[in-house]
Amino acid sequence: MIKKILYILLVLIFILVVGGFLYYRLAIYSPPLISEDDRAEIELMPLPGSLKIHNGEVDLSKGINISFINVQNEFLNKAANRFSEDLELIYGVTSGEKGVMLQIICSENAENGIPQFGDDESYSLEIDKHITLSANTKFGINHGLETILQLVKKSDEGVVLPKLEIEDIPRFPWRGVMLDVCRHWMPKEVVLRTIDAMAAVKMNVFHWHLSEDQGFRVESKVFPKLHKVGSNGKYYTQDDIREIVAYAAERGIRIIPEFDVPGHSKSWQIAYPELSTLSTEQTFVNEGGEMFSPPLDPTKEIVYEFLDRFIEEMVSLFPDEYFHIGGDEVEPKFWNESESVQEFMKKNEIKDAHELQAYFNTRIYQLVKKHGKTMVGWEEITSENLDDDIVIQSWRGQKSLFEAVQQGKRGILSAGWYLDLKLHSDKHYEVDPLIMPGAVDMEPDTTHWKVYDLSLEIPSGEMVSKLVVFDRNPESVYGFMEVMGSRAGFKNGLKTDDRISFQLESQMGTLNFSGELIGDSLSGKLSLALFKFEANGKQVAGSDISGTKLPKIEVVKPLNEEQRMMVLGGEAAMWSEVVGENNVDSRIWPRTAVIAEKLWSPAELTANTHDMFRRLECFSSYLIKRGNPFFHQQDQILQALIPQEGLPYLKTLVQQLEEVKYYERLGSLGNIYGVYLPDLPMNGVVDAARPESLSARKFNKMVEDYVASPENDLLKSEIREQLQLWSANHEKLKPWLISEELQKVARLSETFSMVAEQSLTQLREGGSSNDQQKQELQQAIELLEKGENGMLCAVAEGFRKLNGF
Repeated sequence: MIKKILYILLVLIFILVVGGFLYYRLAIYSPPLISEDDRAEIELMPLPGSLKIHNGEVDLSKGINISFINVQNEFLNKAANRFSEDLELIYGVTSGEKGVMLQIICSENAENGIPQFGDDESYSLEIDKHITLSANTKFGINHGLETILQLVKKSDEGVVLPKLEIEDIPRFPWRGVMLDVCRHWMPKEVVLRTIDAMAAVKMNVFHWHLSEDQGFRVESKVFPKLHKVGSNGKYYTQDDIREIVAYAAERGIRIIPEFDVPGHSKSWQIAYPELSTLSTEQTFVNEGGEMFSPPLDPTKEIVYEFLDRFIEEMVSLFPDEYFHIGGDEVEPKFWNESESVQEFMKKNEIKDAHELQAYFNTRIYQLVKKHGKTMVGWEEITSENLDDDIVIQSWRGQKSLFEAVQQGKRGILSAGWYLDLKLHSDKHYEVDPLIMPGAVDMEPDTTHWKVYDLSLEIPSGEMVSKLVVFDRNPESVYGFMEVMGSRAGFKNGLKTDDRISFQLESQMGTLNFSGELIGDSLSGKLSLALFKFEANGKQVAGSDISGTKLPKIEVVKPLNEEQRMMVLGGEAAMWSEVVGENNVDSRIWPRTAVIAEKLWSPAELTANTHDMFRRLECFSSYLIKRGNPFFHQQDQILQALIPQEGLPYLKTLVQQLEEVKYYERLGSLGNIYGVYLPDLPMNGVVDAARPESLSARKFNKMVEDYVASPENDLLKSEIREQLQLWSANHEKLKPWLISEELQKVARLSETFSMVAEQSLTQLREGGSSNDQQKQELQQAIELLEKGENGMLCAVAEGFRKLNGF
């Protein structure tokens, strides 16, 4: 009888534990309970899964009185204290016994304050006569308090909270930011304020990229030359690490360290040359140098002995279960050119560098597991030889993510969320870890096909692309385009005897191609947003060319329900080749809030881009009030470049500029390798220009609305006022454009004001320009679109529409 009772109890416990976890993950796909009317009333980011607004508001003029029901511990006390401090800082609301009652109900009383993967982060919030915040764990309480802070409103009646009910749970359990602190050093203060802002948008993983060719950033007492020789004196002490880990844990954020091996490890080899593939007689200098440096030598046992002791030391500093080993961008030529490596490969029947890295990964996997951790790595480590408990981080495209989970492994996504590409928020908002844009999911037509090899002309040189077209039906051709090993498919293209055109969705956004066919040659343009690239080549294979074969086409299979559950979430990635401590916040925020929402909120709620921008603007103001410097970093850089008298005019210009997208900035510096120098200053005008100008977006939207409704006199007046300000700006700024640095914006400034003046004439008088004037104006707008010296003018789109181009 007792055995039966124990058996029943075990079954019940199993159902509760497993059922609870399944509920947590299946809640990902629960239909949202939020109406459009209620959505329009709130400014929250990320959006909660379920919300119902009631009539009325709660007056906070007498403050808030916090009480704990059921559980009160040090963790919750600290959370409540931070909440009270922020409430007073942002809104002037104090805590006191006469205030509105805030009851905090936490079911769990676990003493361990370290967050872990899979923690229950859900919470419930009810605001009526008093406020009730309930959660199963302290981490849910943290999120609920952040929600309350964003819900507070200032009105003519005072400071209030709307009466409402919220049930909230994250869509994905892994919602992170990756920060590269190596290429450009990021002091402790940058890390702490990044963690603060992450907590505000309910992100829970700080991925810390701590080693790179340009610097090793952690104190090692076992191998002290790592930080003494490999860091240029800029590193975190072990006490710094413990402080930051504790700081993050109090905010429900896990810290995952990354030590990148075997590539990107020049700083290791500077300190300990015996680890290198190169001979120890060759010298190393801690500077930029080549794009790819020599990797560690995977054939030396000393490398694994070193890594064993190193990992043992580092895991004592980082309590999280997961440990990132990098594994990306290993340059094979160093292994291919090493006699000792080639001899090892021959002896062990390793056929190429890819298999050699797989051998290395297997060895390091064993070391990570030995020290009680789960290995994470970039997509290059994917191998059927590694156990399924590893986590693959996809950065070049979702194809590798899908392949990893279809192999039985877990994965996280960063492709599409690379902040260093300086894309606009709506591009990041289009990305979903479970949806592959442009997936090649069509079946090939083996009787009607053509293959073209194309050369794309990009700012830093040429890039080879392959285009495969299936053209049985000329009015609906389909196929795919391959660039850098990544494929994106298209359907419903058009083909005539002399032209072909199509549109496809890629990780970078919507690509449009239009080209002319002359014999076997194809010449055209590939456009991406404002960028246009020449694409020229010729047909190299086809069903009409005997002896040629159709390339192997991997049809991407959709994920089944079990595989979807193995996609854990994703991370925004902030690489620091061209970013420094004085502007990194402006590169991370506020755009990362959009990525946070994609990872937290139900997918059904993250399709309205217009509403996203409305709330993003509100969140930006909120983040400024919290003390994040992202907005003011522009002013701080510009103030050092120009006397106070000229500053307003420089700001007027730079507020409409943006840093160029993707990797164009590297080419604009003239030396693609120079940007990898760890001491390259980030204090120019281009560093002040933001990745996304929300003021430019506002102007462009005004113009779009006006063109659609030209009878709207209010819009016309607002546009005219803005153009008048801009048209006069260059003459006021010109006397101050003396320094070499400010000369970099002289032509943009002159062109910006000239186009604004001609647009003003267009607005007043209509289309009175002759053909030559129109052509000159169009060329000027193209200059603003293309930009120079790493900057482009973000209102060029509005200028173009206003002038009918």
